Amino acid sequence: MLRDALLTLLLCASVAQAREPLTLAGHRVAAGTSASFVTQAGSASLPISVLHGAHAGPVLTLTAGIHGDEFPAIFALQRLRAAIDPGELHGSLVLVHLANLAGFHARRIALSPVDEKNLNRVFPGRADGTQTEQIAHFLTTEVIGLSDYLIDLHSGSANQRLWPHVYAPVIDDPALDARTLAFARATGLRHIVLYGERPRDPANSISYPNTAQTRGKPGLTLEVGHLGQRDEASMARILTACRQAMRHLHMIPGPAAASEGVTLYRKLHAVASPATGLFEPATDVGETVGKGALLGRVTDYFGAPLAELRAPLRGIVLMLNDTPPITLGETPVTLGEWVTTAD
Repeated sequence: MLRDALLTLLLCASVAQAREPLTLAGHRVAAGTSASFVTQAGSASLPISVLHGAHAGPVLTLTAGIHGDEFPAIFALQRLRAAIDPGELHGSLVLVHLANLAGFHARRIALSPVDEKNLNRVFPGRADGTQTEQIAHFLTTEVIGLSDYLIDLHSGSANQRLWPHVYAPVIDDPALDARTLAFARATGLRHIVLYGERPRDPANSISYPNTAQTRGKPGLTLEVGHLGQRDEASMARILTACRQAMRHLHMIPGPAAASEGVTLYRKLHAVASPATGLFEPATDVGETVGKGALLGRVTDYFGAPLAELRAPLRGIVLMLNDTPPITLGETPVTLGEWVTTAD
């Protein structure tokens, strides 16, 4: 028994030694080991962990904190880092623990306090740009350049309630779109938005996952958790989705997620307010509403009614502003227009 165990250890060691180290931002990580470090992305700092498996497989990147006020994924990645043994891992796991440190420490919704830019709107970035653009450039060249698959982990800000869903970008490449949809299904989330509204131009990709897609790599956006909270249920759900994605890629053992009961959405419809004042929702996330259904009301500062927001079509409420302030043209409700509920 002891001899068999020693032989197994020696075999694993020899396999690990046969794999080349993985290098990210100048940090060289040997096969079967892990490393955590803070690296520079231009003038910004990024905390990153690399778990370089002893066995061959894909490189999966999981990123939290693109928006600094979206907390559950930050803690989920800490737990994942502690739970994965690189000696047993097939492939490599790159964890960008917090992509927007400035926004995180300033408690800002979406924007960086350094340059007032939204990191998820400036890809592929610029090495000589503002700090947010420098981060995007680093993530494009160093992280996406190294990766085979990418998941960008988001939640609702302090003003926003979400129904858990995942975006699977569509760029009209049938083979890549099919791989991306299969990857989205593998997370186990039951609501998948087939998002085809981003540019196809790699030089103007705008968002983080779309930047991966325009470079031939499946990239997803997960939306789990809301209201600026770090609740246990959301952290556990994100952690489960990440593990299921790893099982789909054969990086860790375990059964694949069941794919039945998935709802596919062809488009999102953001409903704009026709007035400035106070918003009161008349629905909740996850609800199915018919065309013309009341979604919310806007009153003036004295409580007098100004406007009603009604559904432009039959759909499911995926996002909803939960705080009263509303301005003309702001979109406090987003509906998902479904294609089908697929098995």
